[in-house]
Amino acid sequence: MTTTTRSAAAVVLLCGAAAGIARAQSCPYVWHIDPIGNPGIAGTIRGMAIHTDASGTALYVAGPISTAGGLTANRVARWNGQAWSALGMGLIGPTGGPAAMNALASYNDGTGPALYATGNQVSIAGGGPSLRISKWDGTSWSALGDGLQQGGLALGVFNDGTGPALYVGGSFTSAGNIPGTAGIARWNGTAWSSVGGGLSGGSCNVLYAFNDGAGEALYAGGQFTMAGATPAQRLAKWNGAAWAEVGGGISGQSGPLTARVNTMIAFDDGTGTGLYVGGAFATAGATSAINLARWRGGQWSEVGGGTDNNVIRSAVFDDGRGPALYIGGAFITVGGPAPWPVNYIGRWDGEAWEALGSGISHPSVTTLSAMVPYDDGSGLSLFVGGGFTTAGGQPTNNIARWGCAPPPACYPNCDQSTTPPVLNVADFGCFLTRYAAGEAYANCDESTQPPVLNVADFGCFLTKYAAGCP
Repeated sequence: MTTTTRSAAAVVLLCGAAAGIARAQSCPYVWHIDPIGNPGIAGTIRGMAIHTDASGTALYVAGPISTAGGLTANRVARWNGQAWSALGMGLIGPTGGPAAMNALASYNDGTGPALYATGNQVSIAGGGPSLRISKWDGTSWSALGDGLQQGGLALGVFNDGTGPALYVGGSFTSAGNIPGTAGIARWNGTAWSSVGGGLSGGSCNVLYAFNDGAGEALYAGGQFTMAGATPAQRLAKWNGAAWAEVGGGISGQSGPLTARVNTMIAFDDGTGTGLYVGGAFATAGATSAINLARWRGGQWSEVGGGTDNNVIRSAVFDDGRGPALYIGGAFITVGGPAPWPVNYIGRWDGEAWEALGSGISHPSVTTLSAMVPYDDGSGLSLFVGGGFTTAGGQPTNNIARWGCAPPPACYPNCDQSTTPPVLNVADFGCFLTRYAAGEAYANCDESTQPPVLNVADFGCFLTKYAAGCP
């Protein structure tokens, strides 16, 4: 499969005008800054999760953050679509310092839904000590037994046949002082237990439940080299009874970074569902794959030429054109042999890469380390977090939303210019470009019968242009 970009506008224009474009994007997508970024988050976001409790469904963020929307948040904050709020006193260090959180997950241990947070440091949760992992039940924080000896990096929920349980991965040497819990452990709501003897040789960075055709399994990725007594190069799966390596695992240097897996997600590119694995690596099994690879049908394949740097997070999101894979991290370009600039976040539909506007940026070190689809009342959007100060060229603080653009106040003012005359020849070029891209804006007559974009939309645009703006 060749790697391409959506640059053949002239071809699409000619073919689209003649035959119509069968499916339009539901709306133009842009970066939204306010109110999420006003004033946004003080501190890098490392984890995001959607969680529902008695107060409703909300987006939760975690990291070494101090404030959210100007309010003291202490490492974890909640966005309900209207305002930010803290979770009690939050999570603070034993001397009042930071208690950096890395991951969040929603899980019901039988006593009701709760939000779980794990991180690097001993913290004070609800006034009591909590060793690197804590539970928020909607009103207060509590510890999970004796917690983790060293840092937690990942959380996941998996049913091994005995019921759903919460799994935590990280760089810890044990959980609850239970033997065989290095790197990964299982919490059933009351006690910690070993997962096949644990992981060794490096950290566990991500946990993800996936069925590769042989049954549901918990996939673990990171920098480890052993899963229990099984050699496993940075990727392994647990079926509830035993560990197995996955296709030779992940290996190879990627720039200055040694091999690691940071993110996994299931995605169907139109040819079947596969497990997409992102991180910093050069090969998947014996297949050359730069920082991004697909595991399907017992085989590895590269994905669109990969990226030029570390892939940290992934998500599947539908902007109206069908589900696509979104990845974020420390990379600037994707694809090859002619790399395409995307600036830390890109969209892969199974055939081509697309940039999300001008991406994100930071004057020194930019990272995108969290992303999740969420509807906060303004429509389903892709929320992203990390360490950045702009999104789409507009100022923001570490969090932004990629979603539907509001319609222009005057339809024929396609480029939304403000310098008189606001309607000019540039609007015709703008309309043609958006028509070629299949944007919902170009469906001028608001037809619903396929092809929704057709020659009638050109006549509609001319009529509205002639009528002018109020």
